[in-house]
Amino acid sequence: MKRRRSGFSLIEALVALTIAAVTLAAIFELQVQMVRGQQRAVEAMEQVAAQENALALTRDINPMVSPQGEIRLPEGDTISWVSEPLGLPRQNAGFPAENGIYQVQLFRLTVRIERARGRSPGPLVFNRMGWANAVQSEGR
Repeated sequence: MKRRRSGFSLIEALVALTIAAVTLAAIFELQVQMVRGQQRAVEAMEQVAAQENALALTRDINPMVSPQGEIRLPEGDTISWVSEPLGLPRQNAGFPAENGIYQVQLFRLTVRIERARGRSPGPLVFNRMGWANAVQSEGR
């Protein structure tokens, strides 16, 4: 008569260890993916913040007076813009808020952000109205 021993056999222990190792590997890979996703989210938020800052800093640019230029920020980032006219200039009385005759023209502005650290976002492209006092323009 054979006696039955209590406990696990070597094969049962190896199978249990294999299942635990596969489970732990899957959990580790999930954590790595979560860290990468978090890093991408932080980078995207930094790029959006850089774009919002660039829009705020270029808000008062008059492309008829400053068709191109750049702004250097203390952190080392550079915001540059280039404008191209869309159509011909027209005369308008009372633009933007004063009496007088102004030349107005629609421009397409392309704003680029060069970041000192991290990846630079793509260019921002939008239309902006430019103006100049017609009397001063003709007097030059």
